[in-house]
Amino acid sequence: MADMEQLVRENDSLRKEIENLRRIISSYENVLKLNEQELENADEIMKMYENIVEYTRVEMKDLTETARAREVISAMSRNELIEALGKIHKLDEQNRLLREKKITG
Repeated sequence: MADMEQLVRENDSLRKEIENLRRIISSYENVLKLNEQELENADEIMKMYENIVEYTRVEMKDLTETARAREVISAMSRNELIEALGKIHKLDEQNRLLREKKITG
């Protein structure tokens, strides 16, 4: 009978140990799930940063193209202004010559 009682105690002890081990395993599984969620969150954050970097790159490219276009427009406007001033100067010269001709003529 003493053997039976000892076996019952050992059985109870093993059941408690198994239950404790199950709790430990469950805790590890929860930690693993949390770590996996953290990794997913980190991946999402990385994707967002990559999108921000790409958006910034596109914006910089657009700004560079806009600046170049403005430079071209400014150069064209400058050339047109120089041409217009040249024509005005020629017309002024022609008017002066016509006035002199009218006065002397």
